[in-house]
Amino acid sequence: MSEPEPADPSSRSKTTLFLSTLLHAFTHAYATMLVPLYLLMVHDLNLDGVQAISLIVTVYSLVYCLGSYGAGVLADRVNRTVLLGTGLVGNAIAITLMGFTRNYELLLALGVVAGLFGTLFHPSANALVTAHFPRSPGMAIGLLGCGAGLGFFAGPQYAGWRAEAARWEWMNLANWQRPLVELGFAGIVVGLLFLLLAKDVRRPRGDDEEHPPMGPTLRKRVIALALVLGCRDFAGVASLSLVGIYLLRAHGLDAKRTGFIVGAMMLVSVVINPLFVYFSGGRKRLPTLSTMLVIGGLIVVTLPLWPLSGVLPVMCVFQTFQLGSYAVSDAATLERVPADVRGRVVGLFLLFAGTFASTGPYVMGAWSDALGELRMHEPLAYLPLFGTLGAMMIIAAFSTPLIAKLGAADDAAINPMSEISPATMEPTV
Repeated sequence: MSEPEPADPSSRSKTTLFLSTLLHAFTHAYATMLVPLYLLMVHDLNLDGVQAISLIVTVYSLVYCLGSYGAGVLADRVNRTVLLGTGLVGNAIAITLMGFTRNYELLLALGVVAGLFGTLFHPSANALVTAHFPRSPGMAIGLLGCGAGLGFFAGPQYAGWRAEAARWEWMNLANWQRPLVELGFAGIVVGLLFLLLAKDVRRPRGDDEEHPPMGPTLRKRVIALALVLGCRDFAGVASLSLVGIYLLRAHGLDAKRTGFIVGAMMLVSVVINPLFVYFSGGRKRLPTLSTMLVIGGLIVVTLPLWPLSGVLPVMCVFQTFQLGSYAVSDAATLERVPADVRGRVVGLFLLFAGTFASTGPYVMGAWSDALGELRMHEPLAYLPLFGTLGAMMIIAAFSTPLIAKLGAADDAAINPMSEISPATMEPTV
């Protein structure tokens, strides 16, 4: 099953990139689909506040990130397509089982299981697609990033819609459980297809350099980068829960409308991820990243000042810069580190940055609950919360010198004219 093979100009590398992008979509859909369901779950499970439900999302993300370095070690040593396919199938099974229980403790436990399987994705996928396209690793990351936008869009959008529209009856499931079951089954199917169709790139075997160490200098630089750029990650993860809570409470929207807005604001990244990577090629990569982070931070601060009709446009602009920055920072980072350690670099980064970011949903849920019954319905009461996220985006802009210290970018990254476009990129080794 999925034996490694050399990357070649055939369609197999492009098929693997496409399927990896689809897996990326499911991974982030599962991480965000509970957001529009918060109040439905609180009511059905007789819980005290949204922080109890946001804790499930936080637990999922914490486990997802705490296991990232171990997943990165595996990604540099074993078949990455097996890791990716197994990760999605396991993640999807856990999400499906969430749809069949109303026991809060079991939901938390399933969040742990989903996170354990989900943690396999980023270290393996980032290393896999760049290995298939070594002449254009930045563009491969940009196209892989399309899946993030698609997942962030589809997860809340689908969950909110199906919670209101699904009418099928089975085992007396609640409205919030039906989208979990449906999207969970779909993920199992996609994961199995990935195991059948995707291929890894054959790596050298039997020599001393098969699994070269990261080295203490690179390890320290990656950790330093994670601690600073992790402020961006916290703002991104926290903003999803905060916007959902803000719409549900301050504007009184239902799950369907909340899911639509939270999902739609992420859709723009499907287009902008590869475009930002393409047009920021060469020495423009790092200045582009810092500019994106500052602009995103200044925009999100203003959200509570806008009427309801302005929430979606403002958040679309924010996500253009916030979510788009992931592809640019990933491209800039992976262009500067050897291919043999990319899985561990991604895993180590997520271990620190992602673990910090994972606390975002719970922090936002607890902070919004602390506003009190009266203030939680006032838009301006959320100004300090959005202001904090904006400040963290700006702090993250200081990460660019740390990326530069990782090493020199390869020739393709230095020369802007050599960045291969999505239409013409060819897989080579």
